[in-house]
Amino acid sequence: MRGKNASCSVDVVVSDPAELRSLREHLGRIPGVEVTQVPGRPGAGEQGAWDLLQVLAAGGGVLAVTIKTLPEFIRSRRSNVTVTLESGDRRVTVTAENVEDAEAVVDKLLGDA
Repeated sequence: MRGKNASCSVDVVVSDPAELRSLREHLGRIPGVEVTQVPGRPGAGEQGAWDLLQVLAAGGGVLAVTIKTLPEFIRSRRSNVTVTLESGDRRVTVTAENVEDAEAVVDKLLGDA
């Protein structure tokens, strides 16, 4: 389990690559967060992958605040958007169906549950 004051990072993938820039701008507005767009890593047997965002936060609390802004982003999209977050061996997906459970998603991702 990570401490709340340790530097934390998470990889963020959005289901619609056309939304990547909007998501980068949305997350980049949060103080204490650095968002970088990087090439995706293809899985075994795949020839390519979409770009993803690497989000680096000053601490777990800042990262939690960042993740809790995802419902606002998802609700503002015209089409259904899925956002997948990965940190270490933990992976969670936020969709329009589970967007209200952002706090539980944060706990699962950061290991605070």
